[in-house]
Order: sequence, then structure tokens, then C-alpha cells
Amino acid sequence: MKRLEISRLMDEYVDNEFFPQGGETADLQAVKDRVLAKAGPARKRRKPLKMVLLAAALAAVGVLCIAAGLPTTVYHLVTGGTVTVQRGPDGYASYDFSNQFPTDPVVSENGRLWLVIGDERTDITGLIDMETPYILEHTDPDSGLSNYLIVGGTPEDFGYCSYQETPSGGFAGGGTGGCYTSYSTIDGAPYDVRDLTPEQYEQRDPGGDYDEWRPWYLNAIEQLRERGVNIR
Repeated sequence: MKRLEISRLMDEYVDNEFFPQGGETADLQAVKDRVLAKAGPARKRRKPLKMVLLAAALAAVGVLCIAAGLPTTVYHLVTGGTVTVQRGPDGYASYDFSNQFPTDPVVSENGRLWLVIGDERTDITGLIDMETPYILEHTDPDSGLSNYLIVGGTPEDFGYCSYQETPSGGFAGGGTGGCYTSYSTIDGAPYDVRDLTPEQYEQRDPGGDYDEWRPWYLNAIEQLRERGVNIR
């Protein structure tokens, strides 16, 4: 399973070519600590945490810095949400992902998973699992650029993410905590953060926190790459 260091999340979620330069940067370790602190006692059911690291970091310190008076482009997503892009005088662009999921595009009800797009509800329970993703493609009618909604997991443990094509041909986006599993080590042994007791949480090894992408997410990215979609 591929490990994801928390310090690399921003590179995975944001197209580096368009990432703003010269602005403030997020204290990702502080964001990680706040996320882990919410883990609390063991639980068997995870609710999706919208933009757990990406949006939390960006909103906390204003990395996107959307300023008035600069050229703005709004991309319309399959989720019904938007990504707002503002290009600065230096030619670089800032991305605002805060409205990419105006409502939950996937909901769990009575042991079933439903894809909810506008007024349409589709039962996708038998179409996805921890290895198998569901990919929904959409073209923004204004820009002609593609965007993708990726879903995977089970009714008890699922996640989703969204990627928007950029004018450079790359993709920018983000997702929920269900796209990866967070681990901490205690005496070198890995533990799912969701299963830690408060006592175990205090016993975590310094620097022993890491994340692993879920298999369905990795498989979705591989499938998109095979189709020529330039997602890192």
C-alpha cells in the first residue's frame, strides 16, 4: 500500500503550476494534529470529513487569497458545486475549493450507498467496494474542461473526491478523509487512528503519523491515467 506523507498532500491536491507564490503557507503538522485529536475513542463508522486536510489548511491560513479586482474564472463541477480560480498579476492562479461539495454527493442510508447529483439518486452499493471505484465524468459547459467525481468504499466506510482540469492540462482538486487511512505508530507498530483509545493516543511515537491512500482511490487514479487523464 502506498504511504502518503502528510506534508505531500498539498502537492497531490493542487496543481503546482498554478499554486500561488509569495503568500502564506499552511502549518500542515498543526492541521494534522488537530485532525488526529478528533479521533478520540475507537469507533467503527467514519463519517466523511470534507476537505479534511486540504480545505482545513487552506481556510485556516488563507492560502488561496482570493482578492477583489483580479480576473476570476468559475468552473462548474458534476457535484453541482464550483471551483473558483483567480489569476494574479504574476500569472499564477489561486484556487478556491470551498464550494466543490455544496451537499454530500454520496450518502449512506439503511446499508445502501446513494450517489446524489441534483435531483437524481443512484444506488451504487453493488458498484463499489474498498478496491473498486465509481468514476463520474462531467464537462463544464462554459470552459469545456473536464472534471471527475471519484467514489469508493462501503456503506460503513466510504469517501469521495473531485478533480477539475486546469487550462494547463493538469488537474486540481481534493476530497474527504475517506480517501485515505490515517495511522499512528506506538513502539513502532502501526495503528489505525480511528481505533486508538485516549491513552494510546498519548503514547504515539513522535513523528509516527502517516496516511495511506485507499485501494479504490489508487485504482481510480490508475484507471484515469490509462484513459489519458493527466492526474498525478
